[in-house]
Amino acid sequence: MMKGTMSLLNKKAPTLLLCLAAIVLSHSASAADNQLNITGNIKASPCKVNVPTGGVNVDLGQSIMASSLSDAGSATDWKPIAIEVISCPATTSSATMTLNGTPDATESSMYSNAGTATGVQIELQNTAGAALGNASTMVQDINAATQSTTFNMQARAYSSKGKATPGTIVGVVQLTFVYQ
Repeated sequence: MMKGTMSLLNKKAPTLLLCLAAIVLSHSASAADNQLNITGNIKASPCKVNVPTGGVNVDLGQSIMASSLSDAGSATDWKPIAIEVISCPATTSSATMTLNGTPDATESSMYSNAGTATGVQIELQNTAGAALGNASTMVQDINAATQSTTFNMQARAYSSKGKATPGTIVGVVQLTFVYQ
């Protein structure tokens, strides 16, 4: 009877080995589905935009006389604006600033006044005199020694058609930055 038992084991051994291998392999495949694949990428910190909390306030004047904006094409004096970009990584060579706001319906290169004065637009330019309307960009090289740069602009109230009425001048322009 011992001989018959061994013969039976020899016949079933390959089948048992195949079943055992299937169990081990299916357990391995199941383990791969229940794992965490963790990846990451460390990049240089971006530059910092040096503006106060709440943004930069540009006061065009609190006592602008309506008569100074009565003629078509009249404007107030320019008010300087400086936006500093500081603490740039050594690998950063330039910064691009994009301006976004509500364009004026009459003068699309200027911004709409959301205040109560009528017949007035808000004009932004770079210091070379180029208009900085909605979606305009400025590019500045980063100074390698100071790891910073300054975006210099100017703003004023402008009346394309004249006959501005008394009231407030209010506008918001969002600034976004990309670093190269």
